[in-house]
Amino acid sequence: MSLAQNIKKTINYSKKNGYGEAVVAAWERVTAKYYANYDYHAPNEEILARQRADKRVSDIKFSILVPAYETQAVYMNALIESCIAQTYDNWELVIADGSEKNTVKNLVSKYQDARIRYIWLEKNNGIAENTNQAIAFATGDYYGLLDHDDLLTPDALYEMARAIQKSRPILAYSDEDKCDISGRHFYDPHFKLDFNLDLLLTNNYICHFMTVRADILKKLQIRKEYDGSQDYDIILRIVSNLLIKEKERKEARPIEESIVHVPKVLYHWRCHENSTADNPQSKMYAYEAGKKALIDFASRMGWKVDVRHNKHLGFYRIEYGDSILTHRPDLAAVGGFVAKHGKVVSGIYQGQPLLYAGYMNRMDLYQNTKWLDLRNMAVNKAYQSVYEEVTGHSYISTLTTEKKELPQWIQELERTAEGDKKLMELGEKLCARLTENGARLLLDPVCVRKM
Repeated sequence: MSLAQNIKKTINYSKKNGYGEAVVAAWERVTAKYYANYDYHAPNEEILARQRADKRVSDIKFSILVPAYETQAVYMNALIESCIAQTYDNWELVIADGSEKNTVKNLVSKYQDARIRYIWLEKNNGIAENTNQAIAFATGDYYGLLDHDDLLTPDALYEMARAIQKSRPILAYSDEDKCDISGRHFYDPHFKLDFNLDLLLTNNYICHFMTVRADILKKLQIRKEYDGSQDYDIILRIVSNLLIKEKERKEARPIEESIVHVPKVLYHWRCHENSTADNPQSKMYAYEAGKKALIDFASRMGWKVDVRHNKHLGFYRIEYGDSILTHRPDLAAVGGFVAKHGKVVSGIYQGQPLLYAGYMNRMDLYQNTKWLDLRNMAVNKAYQSVYEEVTGHSYISTLTTEKKELPQWIQELERTAEGDKKLMELGEKLCARLTENGARLLLDPVCVRKM
């Protein structure tokens, strides 16, 4: 990211959160430098040739859906060329154009490729309705959503096809990065986690590149009232349907198998002056639509919650009516950070300064994790017997929002290095037992125990 972009972000952040928070955020950017030396390198020609020759996954047809509106010729040309460059050739590009000018139409007409399908719309009805028009004409097995000024990597559809072939999931998504106006300089990679329900409920980390099974997207459609966060709304509706089936035991397949992550950068999100990627303030309506989508999700799940914007634009926090564990039987336990001398002392962020937001702001967000610290944890009632079996002690919540003092047995273990090690081992064993049947553990960064 350029110096000018960093300065612009800092100014916008300070206006929203105050200068103190802005100084901390700027200090983290300077000191942490997450993937500062990143640059995207496309697969070499030998790999691309091998992918072109591989016909083992050629039976899956992709429909790439692009809602267009007054798209600049240089961007549309680059988008089309990125599709033609795919090593996987069983695809169609469906462009639904709501433009008043003929720029997109004239450009598309120059391509003599039957896989490129142009649909002229009588008027522009917004991203959602224009995408629905593309859906109506699409004939693929999976639909991929592509913004009209972004790019696919040459191996995008091949890697998607390989991942989809294994389990035929409902949704698959990849990692992504950003590119400048020229489409030649790449930065800010987003290396994503595998499906993480609570992280998703704090922001649309799935985003690009996403493909959805055709029958599902045809049924759900894109909802106009969520324009700006229409992709987020689609994902949340897919997830809520899967969770409800899981809860009612109508679906034996766990949700983690229905949503697949392809851990490769397959999408370049182009940044220019008016894009959300470069200037989040330019599309506040999109963040309001995201909040609205989360409220709708919670309503469908039967949760009594309050949804508010996080200090980072595009991120949210769900405040549950009382204890989160009363709403969420899928959670075996919830826990927070344990910090000493200003740094996290355990878990996935061990060693990180407590003031940091972390890579992709994850240290500020709800997320599912594999390990929680016994010194800052509350266990769901249905799992408290497991706690007692593993620890050999009666269950007492240590979550900072519920209890300030630690049980005597934990305090005693903390006094020696050997006891501290045993405490970590007990925590690891407990978390493994709590999650062995698919229950989730939730990390809540607001809960902090300072040692």
